[in-house]
Amino acid sequence: MIFRALGFLTLMVGWALVAATGLAIWLHYYPSRGDLALYLTSAVPFALVAGAVAILLFAAFRRWFMLLIALVVTAGVAFTQAPLFIARTAPTGGEPITVMSSNVLFGGADIDELAERVRSEDVDFLSLQEVTAETLDRVRRSSIGAQLPHIHAIPGVYAAGTAMLSRFPLTEQAEVPDTVLRNLTARTDLPGAPATQMLALHPAAPLRGKVHYWVEDMEKLDAHLAAMPGGRAIAAGDFNSTWDHARFRGLLRHGFQDATDQSGAGFQPSYPTDRLGHRPFIAIDHVIVRGFVATSLHTFTLSGSDHRSVVVTLVPS
Repeated sequence: MIFRALGFLTLMVGWALVAATGLAIWLHYYPSRGDLALYLTSAVPFALVAGAVAILLFAAFRRWFMLLIALVVTAGVAFTQAPLFIARTAPTGGEPITVMSSNVLFGGADIDELAERVRSEDVDFLSLQEVTAETLDRVRRSSIGAQLPHIHAIPGVYAAGTAMLSRFPLTEQAEVPDTVLRNLTARTDLPGAPATQMLALHPAAPLRGKVHYWVEDMEKLDAHLAAMPGGRAIAAGDFNSTWDHARFRGLLRHGFQDATDQSGAGFQPSYPTDRLGHRPFIAIDHVIVRGFVATSLHTFTLSGSDHRSVVVTLVPS
């Protein structure tokens, strides 16, 4: 009797895991507007674990119909994640361009450490988020200022400020209007990619009870990308959204592609690094491009920040 009860309980756990896995598929395609749905969407990749456990449970109890359902649902989640693990073929002969995005957490990140990474990675374009006036001054006085002397920045308090720094001159400097945080645009001539449009982006964070600010900012950024003239473009920053958020993927409708998708770098969590043993579990920092192919993408930990920074190598296509 006890074993029968335990078996029944185990199967119920399996069904609950299948339900959670199916919910993950729905969340991947649903344009979240509410707090709970938005936060749960960030956890979609982990539904693969839930699905795998359900498969093992049903296989162990020889519940073949239930096993089939678990296999189908888990395959559905795998399908949503597969593009991130399949690299695109990069064009040959183009000069590589290195892009870095770094959130400096209210200006408190270690700028000397960042400068060393900018040097060692031979960065051509740097997008910084949460830049204060004091932080911008430290960046200018560091070796970053010599390597990337062309700057378009609007510093602010706490998370508001944003900056872009480039090896090459930045023209047509502007700002995406009416967003909660600063979102910057400019144009530059990169090797093999003249008149490239550059964007340093940071939509509002989806804080509890204030998700509507994130929704509005994502819609404004979507409209801005749609209105941009055609041609090559690079947008780098803290998007406060993952691959699984439909609103993030909506930004890709305008000819853009996610560098993680292009490079096949897989799951690259970047936030938060200040909790849970300093192991990030969601990927909200991105580089999206048009007219380029990402050949590599990796992240690194920056002292004083709650994000891992993202480094992408691009080749004009």
